[in-house]
Amino acid sequence: MILPVSPRAPQVLTQRLVAQKRQCPAHKLCTILSYTKIVSSDFAGGWRAAPGCQRAHFDDLLRSQGSPVNKFFEHTLHKPFLVLVLAAILIACGLAAYQKLPLEAYPDVANMQARVITQVPGKAAEEVEKLVTIPIEKELNGIPHSDPPRSISIFGLSVITVVFDDTVDPYVARQQVLERLANAAVPSNVQPQLDPNASPVGEVFRYTVEGKHWSSMDRKEAQDWILNRKFKSVQGIVDSTGFGGPSKVYQVEIDPGRLRATGISQSQIAAAITSSNGSTGGSYIVQNDQNYMVRGLGLLRSVKDIENVVITANQDNVPIRVADVAHVSLGAAIRKGQVGKNEDDDVVEGILLMRRGENPSDAVDNIKAHWDEVARSLPEGMHLEPLYDRTALVKRTINTIGENVAEGIVLVVVLLMLFLFQVRSALICAVVIPLALLFAFCMLTFCKVPANLLSLGAIDFGIIVDGAVVMVENIIRHLSHLNEQNKYGGVDVRHTIVHAAVEVAKPILFSTSIIVMTFLPILSFERVEGKLFRPLAVTMNFNLIGAVIATMTVIPVLCYLIYRRRLPAERESPIMAWLERLYLPVLNFAISHRIMISIVAFSALLFSLCLTPFLGSEFLPELEEGNIWMRVTILPTSASLDKAVSVAREIRHVIKEYPQVTNVVSQVGSPDDGTDPNTYSTIEILVDLKPQSEWGPEFKTKEALVKSIEAKLDHEMPGFLYNFSQYIKDNMDEAIGGVKGEFGAKIFGPDLNTLTEIGKHVRRIVASVPGMVDVANDQLLGQPQLIVTIDRERAARYGITSNDILDIVETSVGGKSITEVIDGEKRFPVVLRFQKAYRENEADLPNILVTTPAGQKIPLGQLASISEQAGATAILRDENERRIAVKANIRERDLGSAVLEAQKEIAKNVILPPGYHIEYSGQFDRAQEAMARLAVVVPITLGLIFLLLYTAFNSAYIAALVMLTVPLAATGGIIALFLSGTHFSISAGVGFIALFGVSIQCGVILVSKIREMCGIESFDREALVAACLIRLRPDMIATLVALGGLIPAALSNGIGSQSQKPFAIVIVGGILPATLLTLVVLPSLYSWFASGCKITWRWPVRVPPEQPHTEPNSNF
Repeated sequence: MILPVSPRAPQVLTQRLVAQKRQCPAHKLCTILSYTKIVSSDFAGGWRAAPGCQRAHFDDLLRSQGSPVNKFFEHTLHKPFLVLVLAAILIACGLAAYQKLPLEAYPDVANMQARVITQVPGKAAEEVEKLVTIPIEKELNGIPHSDPPRSISIFGLSVITVVFDDTVDPYVARQQVLERLANAAVPSNVQPQLDPNASPVGEVFRYTVEGKHWSSMDRKEAQDWILNRKFKSVQGIVDSTGFGGPSKVYQVEIDPGRLRATGISQSQIAAAITSSNGSTGGSYIVQNDQNYMVRGLGLLRSVKDIENVVITANQDNVPIRVADVAHVSLGAAIRKGQVGKNEDDDVVEGILLMRRGENPSDAVDNIKAHWDEVARSLPEGMHLEPLYDRTALVKRTINTIGENVAEGIVLVVVLLMLFLFQVRSALICAVVIPLALLFAFCMLTFCKVPANLLSLGAIDFGIIVDGAVVMVENIIRHLSHLNEQNKYGGVDVRHTIVHAAVEVAKPILFSTSIIVMTFLPILSFERVEGKLFRPLAVTMNFNLIGAVIATMTVIPVLCYLIYRRRLPAERESPIMAWLERLYLPVLNFAISHRIMISIVAFSALLFSLCLTPFLGSEFLPELEEGNIWMRVTILPTSASLDKAVSVAREIRHVIKEYPQVTNVVSQVGSPDDGTDPNTYSTIEILVDLKPQSEWGPEFKTKEALVKSIEAKLDHEMPGFLYNFSQYIKDNMDEAIGGVKGEFGAKIFGPDLNTLTEIGKHVRRIVASVPGMVDVANDQLLGQPQLIVTIDRERAARYGITSNDILDIVETSVGGKSITEVIDGEKRFPVVLRFQKAYRENEADLPNILVTTPAGQKIPLGQLASISEQAGATAILRDENERRIAVKANIRERDLGSAVLEAQKEIAKNVILPPGYHIEYSGQFDRAQEAMARLAVVVPITLGLIFLLLYTAFNSAYIAALVMLTVPLAATGGIIALFLSGTHFSISAGVGFIALFGVSIQCGVILVSKIREMCGIESFDREALVAACLIRLRPDMIATLVALGGLIPAALSNGIGSQSQKPFAIVIVGGILPATLLTLVVLPSLYSWFASGCKITWRWPVRVPPEQPHTEPNSNF
């Protein structure tokens, strides 16, 4: 932070200087009034400095006339319009860059993931794990820069996730997975596939397909064959997933009685239909000098075509058709899930996934640009209705940022006007803000760094404008004395501005480098915290660099153009006069009572440290999204689809009664493509809310609304497990730790029954911890199963293989796709199965006939035993082991203390059998990793700053004294967090890092001024007082503008303000106490460093030897 100087000379020291002989005629510009103590060069040749000035500064200034810095400012002011043209180009480029800059409400924090999705129709979770999941996991182990895979196996579906490091290119990662999949020993009829190249939080848009006169099957057909293709062709969209609605199939339902009567087997029917569905080509024939292509068309086109397929002929050579033994019709495939919306139980939903790395705002804009075109491709009477739009959240968060930034800029400008007491000067300083911001936009676009809520909302424009304040104040102060200087040397405006700019150029660069250095630890963040806060550090540093460039170029030019004809008058703010009168006795007391002041400062620090255990900790504040995402678990987990749909209907009805709710959409089970693996017992519900300003007085916060909904559901629909989160947050939690909750305890072991018992025990312990809510464990068991166990000896007697029997069971009950009907560009499976009446009950299974090689029909009951037992609902694996997770959210308590208490209770009360162990995941785990990294990087950074200070001051003692501002700054930040009830988080930690940089700069500026006023090898109490009084005004200006720049963010409660709020609170709460303590404590401690700095107490101030009088150099 660069700080300007007081326009008024401290009276006590000025009077002493006036009493000295042969004082400099330009003593108003001497050290006592100047930030850098450089006397105007017009008097350097013929006059010596007033008492308190150092002769070395005259020599420095004379040498600086030929320095690169001096030449730079000379060239800048000689070509002012070129500078303005370049500034205009920067503005144009910045605005263009802003249009291209990716804007995110919340950055995509998920690591690169590749998911292998394998559909295994009809197979139970145990078979899916054995036949598919474990073989694929085996091949995916050991891929470079990846974690061990995690997986879930449920009925008919296996999903395996491989998480890669951030450094891995997504396409390279996917290629490595595909290479390994080729070697996986899975059944021949199983085809593992990679999911689309989308992020886990890449769902940017949802819609429903509506049409009163169209069935849900028709709408599903439109989604699968029209909308899917149209939306996938939109730039930025990688996939369109359909959820809900029955899928159209051609059903061939066999009548077992007719089958027995005709002596035909199921395999004969399947072979006949398959062989009757094809086309061929007969090359061509030449006729009339033309080639005629010969096409043989035999594709099945309709139900009637399938019915007329001939299977065989009877003894009388009468053909037996499919229609003679089966009923053929259009029907629905076995549904994996169902979607309901408000009062409608069967809705067709489309989910659009953004390609990894794309800009969500651009992707959604592209969707909207093609929206009408896509809608026109639908059949008449069918239309689309938007359901979820990510840009709505982006716009609301950007509005919050815009309001905070605008209010912060206005506060900064007003404060500058009040303390500089000049409107023109304040406006010149304010020019730096848009220039720095536009420069940052250009660099962010060039470096392909996306902007988000944190990176833009955490910019403190008070810090950005500090360098400009120093530059303008110094120029104004020099120009205000120009008339007096002209009496002696005729200095013009341009030369005066050059001299003033040269004085402060190096301090501006030095102090900016300190701020930049304090942000370096943030660049070391990895994974989640890195993706969140690295853009913040990069954005802030680009703003600082842009501000320095504008300060060194545009600001001197504007001062020259504005003040070259009308010189400014130096005025003193009444506020500053009052502050100086208040500060002087406090400062004198502090210098006279060093021990007492040190004790007070140390006590304040100790008091703040005592508050830290009561702050609480969390990984990140929860971003408000304006919606509720619920997960409801039905117990027992063997619930049927019809039961789950009924429960979802009742829940939607209860929630829709709240006037704060606009839409309620429920999802039962999984989509057809398996991208969101869930069983029927899992219901996910999206509750869209009105803006909070329209809620009315009943609920002041969303937490209160969630509590009310939960209480009402518990009362009206008890017996279910309810979990509340938010749409993006839910996906982010799962991406971070593989568990859909803020806290996760994973128990690993081989046996599902043992895991279930341990999981229930851990769940009860976690539920007893205050603050832990929505506690649940994975439901691994409880799925009733009918087990068909083949008697191999009996089967062998009839010459029947086990595969023959299993194939019959699969086809008869579950249904088997044997071919496809091609209808234009659409394809629909032909499914062979028994009629519903013959496969509804367990008693029907033994009567299924199995055909022997000799043509005999043997009931299944004679070849296998059929028993009922409980099996697995889902099998979860992590790090090549089975596991169960206990998950929970935290409310009305900080994350850190709740998790630590839960871990302590689990360790005390849970005894694990051999081969079992517990690991913890979730946000707390990431927070600990980030804090551990900060504990290493921050001390290293402070050490580098210490070396920088040592190099600047050439004194370890002075550098150590300046570094004392760090604990002084921490005192105010800690107290601010405590008083505001804000938990310590990564966001707050980043705020402390920025606060340390600001406080160190304050200390640098103050100690530098003291050393300049007192000299390197001597010390004067009154010079110390004078230096502190000179620093009072700039310190207070810098403090208040930095504070004003972030006050709106600290007080904001709008959508998106939660993430930047702790950052702003730390700086707003810490910077003012840090500055006040620095202005009082550092001067009192300075004398204690006298011996180490070779400083002695002397009176009066030493006067440099007289120099012979010469005429002023006309070259200056």
